[in-house]
Amino acid sequence: MSKSRARFLPLATLLARQNRRVDEEAVHAGRVIVDGRIITNPSARVRANASIRVRTESRLRGDVKLSLALDRFGVQIAGRVAADIGASAGGFTTALLARGAARVYAIDAGVGQLVGRLRADERVVNLEGHNLGSITRQHFTEPVDIVTVDLSYLAVADAVPQLEALQFAPDADLLALVKPTFELRQGRPPLAPGQLHAALRRATDEVNAGSWRVVATCQSVVTGARGTTEFFIHARRQARRGP
Repeated sequence: MSKSRARFLPLATLLARQNRRVDEEAVHAGRVIVDGRIITNPSARVRANASIRVRTESRLRGDVKLSLALDRFGVQIAGRVAADIGASAGGFTTALLARGAARVYAIDAGVGQLVGRLRADERVVNLEGHNLGSITRQHFTEPVDIVTVDLSYLAVADAVPQLEALQFAPDADLLALVKPTFELRQGRPPLAPGQLHAALRRATDEVNAGSWRVVATCQSVVTGARGTTEFFIHARRQARRGP
């Protein structure tokens, strides 16, 4: 081996030589910084004396939000099939998997947002590039037991009727994050208690108008962007009403 080639090693080899307990998932997620640059390929050749820094993985806000709501509502997730509408980076998906979801269909209109560890998880079906209106039963191989909704620019009141395109188990649960700005179609976040309650009421009324029954609501412990107040709705599936 030439002297020049000997000065470079695969990143994974160098991490092992330095006794760093860093798995490939951390590399793929962009948490390993080599000489000031993010390296996402464990096989990439780097200088043998390169400066390496590993960033601590921060918990996604959506994970914290949904986990606290699940605790509050007492919803059981283990062994169930979930659909995460508006998955984005995968905070809600992470919370569902942590509680034993058998499978999560991660649905989002955006592309490339879902974090690497979730893309590599065999329990996750990545349906990026799909908005709610384009999802049909053909995208699923089984009935959905639990659906979570966290959408931007679309009110829960407008989103819930579109969920009927999915096939649900008879005892399915719905957890929807209500963002008052979108429910009231305002240009700025509402602050007055009356406005906040009106937003929540609009969402709950629409949920109750269809094939769901609202069983509980709560204010999200974790605020939204710029400290905005948000709410969670928990509803259960019920038999469709006649015409």
